[in-house]
Amino acid sequence: MAEVYINSNFPVKTKIYYAGEIMDADGSVVAEIFDITEDPSISPLISPLTRIAQLTASKLEEDAGTYKIVFPFELTNRSRKFKIKWTYAIQTELVNHISYVDVVTPYVEFSELVEDLGFGTDQSDPNTKTYHELIMAEKWARGVIENYTGQVFSLYSATEIVYGDKSDSIRLKNRIHQLNQLYQNDVLLVDKVSNINNWSYDTEISKGNFGIRISRANLLDNTVYTANGMVPPSINDGGYGVFQNGSEYKVNGIFGWSVVPNEVSEACVALIKDYFSKDRAWREKYIGSIQSFDWNFKYNQEAFVGTGNLYVDQILKNYVLIQMAVI
Repeated sequence: MAEVYINSNFPVKTKIYYAGEIMDADGSVVAEIFDITEDPSISPLISPLTRIAQLTASKLEEDAGTYKIVFPFELTNRSRKFKIKWTYAIQTELVNHISYVDVVTPYVEFSELVEDLGFGTDQSDPNTKTYHELIMAEKWARGVIENYTGQVFSLYSATEIVYGDKSDSIRLKNRIHQLNQLYQNDVLLVDKVSNINNWSYDTEISKGNFGIRISRANLLDNTVYTANGMVPPSINDGGYGVFQNGSEYKVNGIFGWSVVPNEVSEACVALIKDYFSKDRAWREKYIGSIQSFDWNFKYNQEAFVGTGNLYVDQILKNYVLIQMAVI
């Protein structure tokens, strides 16, 4: 899937194939853009069936059958997913195809990266890296970090389903930044976007951001319930919690991190350095020992676990999530 960086005007390219050959369209190539992100906090709500932009692609003269559009800044101001419908005529036949684009947050600023790794900025410098090379390196490093930690260190809209266990809180698999809606067995309990509360409790994000809990701050004392002829809730006397055992709870919100942690950025720089190292290809093929008539080297076993970089593993260890399977 193609990516564009948040708050950027990245180009997105497509290649046209017809009858197994790459070729130019007969005329213009039009790209219709649809936002397929489910995010109830966006007002007005965006339907994935509603086209939000239509752009005419420009032809890349140096590449046959290759066209590009440039996303305007207003479409990349937050994490989201797009569907692009490319439409064109070729051999007098009207054709279209679909592609998808993610708006993502890089884990390191390129100006910082170039400075830290001493990359040249002059095209004549043999140590210069092209913008495309830096993009591919950052994407690779970001993937390694996310695979190792089990986390995404940017904000994204998502819905997570968990089950109650008779407590006053439910634990989430991923870090939540903002709660939008909470459902129990598909029945709406809380909609913080529309300020709706269909049950008797204030709901908040738990400390550490890996759960939802009931706030006790505004709970009434038992004497208030008794004086008004009501039965005090079990939450007041240490009884069973409000999240019922076995009930399905659907949590919709903004997950992840609003700011990339310093350790993650530092790890990204170190991994990008590995990306450009000459021995990366050998390690990715699990080569444990290489030798010639006058030299030999062998990788430590840890090179094939974790991120493949001991330093990176150490600085990321506090961000690794332990994923447990429920049988």
